[in-house]
Amino acid sequence: MRSKLQTEFFSRVRDIESFKLLLDLIPDVGFFVKDLKGRVVMFNRRACEICNLNNEMEVHGKTDYDLFPKEQADLYVEVDREVMRTGRPIINAVEPGPEASKRLVIYSKIPVYGKNNKVIGVAGIHRFIESTRDAPDWYGRFSETVNHLHHHYAEPFNLSEIARRTNVSESQIERRFTKLLGCTPSEYVTRIRIDAARELLENTDRTMTDIAQAVGFYDNSHFTHIFKRLRGCTPKQYRAAHIRAAEDSSTS
Repeated sequence: MRSKLQTEFFSRVRDIESFKLLLDLIPDVGFFVKDLKGRVVMFNRRACEICNLNNEMEVHGKTDYDLFPKEQADLYVEVDREVMRTGRPIINAVEPGPEASKRLVIYSKIPVYGKNNKVIGVAGIHRFIESTRDAPDWYGRFSETVNHLHHHYAEPFNLSEIARRTNVSESQIERRFTKLLGCTPSEYVTRIRIDAARELLENTDRTMTDIAQAVGFYDNSHFTHIFKRLRGCTPKQYRAAHIRAAEDSSTS
């Protein structure tokens, strides 16, 4: 609820540029506004950095499917639609970071209302969880399980062993991953492996077979199949595209 003072003051505000400047100055928090169709209306500087964009104008009118892999976009869009459909905010929830990142994201999303009191979009903030202490109080032992997977992703996946090490039952792990991350623990490990492979493809000249084994795949064929399914191209195509982009950047 607004007070009379707030209502009177904001009715005299010329535009939102000054508020946008403050949002750009927040160092580690991404901010966005999307319309009912999921098109980006506003991004702050941090949100642009996360999406590898030079400025906000590059993203206006784009959707999550233009910015992220389909698996990631499906998850983000589902939550956006829930907020807009129900009109209920989601506060301090957890989801995978963009680009199948190794890090998780804490986010909050709220419905945006128009002058007719109908929902016209969704706004949100998000930041990466840099350590266990950054997580919400309810995060609990789930963070230990996630941390274990990030440190041992190249090892054969064994849910029973993970449950024993983290002192959490297999069924609890399955439920928490499905609820918080929208995937099973094994699917999450696959995301981590592909992200680790992507970094090796970008920053080393190691062979495909060597990279596949280094991140936990049993053979190059399996690695190529999974990489293409999640990234939309083969590892060789990804490396070639990265090299071309780096060359274009150095000559521009």
